[in-house]
Amino acid sequence: MDTIHKQEFNVRDLGTRAVTLFPSSAQVVREVKNVSLHPGTNEITVFGLTPTVDEESVKVEGTGSAVISDIAVELLPNRDIFEECHPEFDQDETDADDDSDTEPDAFRTEFGSSSSRDDNSNPELQAVRENMQRLRDQQKNANELLLSAASRLKILDAYTTQLDRRTPVDMTDLMATYRAEREKVFQDHMEGTLKERDLSQQLNSLIAEEKRLVARRDAEARKAARKKQQEAKAKQKELDRKNRRKAEHRREKARLRGECERFWPRSCYAVRITLDAGNFTPLSSRRSSLAGEAAFVKPSQSPSQEFGVAASAAAAAGLADDETSAGLQCDLVLTYVTHSAFWSPSYDLQLSTTTNSAALCFDAQLTNTTSETWSGCKVTLSTSQATFSGLNDAIPTLKPWRIKLAPRFVLNNTSTSDLANSREEIEQKRKVNAAQSQAAAPLKSRRSLFGWPKNAGVKEKQGARPPPPIPTGLAPPPPPLPSGGALFGASRPVPTATSSRAFGASVPFSAPPPPPAAEGSSMSRAEFATSDFGGSRDEDENTILNFPRPELEFQESLVEETGLTTTYDLPGVKTLAPRSTATKQRMVRLQLSNVAFSHTIVAKYKPVAYIQARLCNSSTIALLRGPASLTLDGSFMGRTSLPRCSPGESFTLSLGVDPGVKVTYPKPEIRRTKAGLFGGQDNALYTRVAIISNTRAAGKPVQMKVLDQVPVSEDDKVRVEVLRPRPNGLAGAGASTGAGTGVVPYGPPGDWGKATASLKKDGEVGWDVTLNPGKTVKLELEYTIAVPPNECATEC
Repeated sequence: MDTIHKQEFNVRDLGTRAVTLFPSSAQVVREVKNVSLHPGTNEITVFGLTPTVDEESVKVEGTGSAVISDIAVELLPNRDIFEECHPEFDQDETDADDDSDTEPDAFRTEFGSSSSRDDNSNPELQAVRENMQRLRDQQKNANELLLSAASRLKILDAYTTQLDRRTPVDMTDLMATYRAEREKVFQDHMEGTLKERDLSQQLNSLIAEEKRLVARRDAEARKAARKKQQEAKAKQKELDRKNRRKAEHRREKARLRGECERFWPRSCYAVRITLDAGNFTPLSSRRSSLAGEAAFVKPSQSPSQEFGVAASAAAAAGLADDETSAGLQCDLVLTYVTHSAFWSPSYDLQLSTTTNSAALCFDAQLTNTTSETWSGCKVTLSTSQATFSGLNDAIPTLKPWRIKLAPRFVLNNTSTSDLANSREEIEQKRKVNAAQSQAAAPLKSRRSLFGWPKNAGVKEKQGARPPPPIPTGLAPPPPPLPSGGALFGASRPVPTATSSRAFGASVPFSAPPPPPAAEGSSMSRAEFATSDFGGSRDEDENTILNFPRPELEFQESLVEETGLTTTYDLPGVKTLAPRSTATKQRMVRLQLSNVAFSHTIVAKYKPVAYIQARLCNSSTIALLRGPASLTLDGSFMGRTSLPRCSPGESFTLSLGVDPGVKVTYPKPEIRRTKAGLFGGQDNALYTRVAIISNTRAAGKPVQMKVLDQVPVSEDDKVRVEVLRPRPNGLAGAGASTGAGTGVVPYGPPGDWGKATASLKKDGEVGWDVTLNPGKTVKLELEYTIAVPPNECATEC
């Protein structure tokens, strides 16, 4: 049994030569460089291809001393581990500022014991209190003298009252002794009184001093407490800010992880290539299985190799691997098609009514929703046609207004006023009124549209994501893939959208808004004049730097016409990573001149002036059908759709309603008369008036097409005759008509402009009007309807 030498390559380690994007798919060309071969049968396996690959489109070519004998494509479970491929999501977050969480509590504990520390740290207050304690001790001694004197005096008085009368006493000695003792008691009492009085005064002064020092200490303590509280609040605020940053970092990390999980495949395609290598096989004999040499070379990666041959078998075969495999190498080119990558055109159209010109920026939106990242590759775009919807507010088209004789049983309920308005006119007015009522409906309050929601914390825990964007571009939904629901994601339910069946939770993110354009600063004339004299070198350098900087420009692509297909080669090399939003690439910027602006008025259905722009594609590039951002005279108008336009062809865009043109369309006047062009019949004269005003006092005259209609008779007995505009002009090329009034009441005749009327088939009346700025024109339409006596006309 022949030994099969096996090697495996992960698609992430392979280089990408080129990517060709189509409107609904993409073709990828990958390279496997410098594959070492062993004599005999070699099996090369490339695994990790996105499960959205069309397995029938896989193609393998290459160069080298080998023959491709077999190619097999199979869908296998994804052997990669998400945490190993994305280690940045598996790192544990360490809180470096854990100690800061307890700082506010430490401050509060410090506040509670601040009073005792302040008493011990205030020497002046401590000295006053020591003096007060000393004086209180002395006051006790003085009080003790007073009490002692009073007690001795009581003892002395008691002794004198208790003398025995029967005992002889020397009164002289007794009185002398009493006087001497009483003087001593009085001196002691007086000394204690004076001492107590002096001590009380000193103690009162020290008490006042203590109160003053305590008040000052309390004020300082409150001030220090406020300062520490402010510092604690600042630290708490900083801690909250850090926590918010950590929470935002965790949310962003969860979002990025969810984005990666959305494109993480559950199963991947593997391409197994069997090669027969050997020096005995001449290269020219099997040339059909080999391709030309690669034109775009990338540095090769070192793949992991697994050889299925045992050492004992190699020794038994007697092959010297180092010698035989040294010159056996080959380069393989792997080509496949996926339906989860495409491109779509996008335009930015800037119109100018003053210069009758337009600037058209042709952009390409590149979308890659596969599981692969195509790094450093040449990107080519190939065109295709697709369909887009038009604007909602389109210019109405007049339908034929046909009338006939009314039946006898409805004669009494029918009058001439029933023909004042056609059914189509009534229906159109109903639609207009309904649209206006819908537009006048109250919008959502600003509170529901702006501000941080109250349940933001719940959404943060649940990983709230923005709503999916509205799909735009050329790509239709890709066809469903076999067993696509079990290809991507971890354990989340698979959405029903076919564009993401192969992936996990594929809720796309909204496209971010484009970054603002760089604005250069400008210098006034006075600054420029004063900067040339009396300034230093630094001032001169600053003055030079204040000049407007050049605007950033986009590098355009290379366009090539090949038969019915146009290809755009993007400049340089690009990296297309899987993401939910499309990336925009500037293709080309075109300058279109001779833009014709015109107005169309169908006042019967809606009294407004629709403005249109007719552009001619004067470039050599075919414009594809796609969405466009429309800007008119520097004001953003909204989004519209550009039709497909080949070089040299013209297309028309509806720009909506022009508020500068005011249209008034009053109710029709109806008069009954017996006299008329048709004798012996009942005649009804209808008069309809359209008053059009160009409210712009300056500018160019406005070219407009005004459309109205008269009923068309389907019965020979019903006659319709147009009286105004003049019938002789309606039958031919047109007749000049219209009565104009302008800002100046007595201007020269015809200073308002001019109007030419014409009658088309099916009763349509049109005026080609040129209305000067600040002028008003009144267009009248008169026609009669004649029916037999006691008959009435009605709409078919």
